[in-house]
Amino acid sequence: MAKHLTDKDIANVCELLDDWPMDSKLTWDKLVEAVEHDYRLTTTRQTLQKQTRIKTAFTEVKALVSGNSPSARASRNRHLPPSLKVAADQLAKKERTIERLEADNHRLLEQFHTWLYNATQHGMTIEQLNEPLEIKQDK
Repeated sequence: MAKHLTDKDIANVCELLDDWPMDSKLTWDKLVEAVEHDYRLTTTRQTLQKQTRIKTAFTEVKALVSGNSPSARASRNRHLPPSLKVAADQLAKKERTIERLEADNHRLLEQFHTWLYNATQHGMTIEQLNEPLEIKQDK
């Protein structure tokens, strides 16, 4: 049975997508299999698709793998010696990771601004919002 995904699970799946080989077809079923193999996490396509971060990363990598993105077409036109191909693949992976993290950061900033606006509309002050969390005491 599929379980709810934690933030760590979502980060792991996104990292798995960042590492997805560009010469391997990407499908939701293959992703589910890879998650189970790499992280021993039994999940479903539907569970993965519900997560915005995973769905966005999947869509971006799918476009790259299928050759439907400008960077995929450009890299296909370059013929590199094997020693440089490894470095180019690593660089492309880092660039994909950076792009995904920047998009995640942008979405989180938008969410923060929405929460801030709504909180001030309901009479909360910045000071109230910045109060530290209470420390739970173990008994």
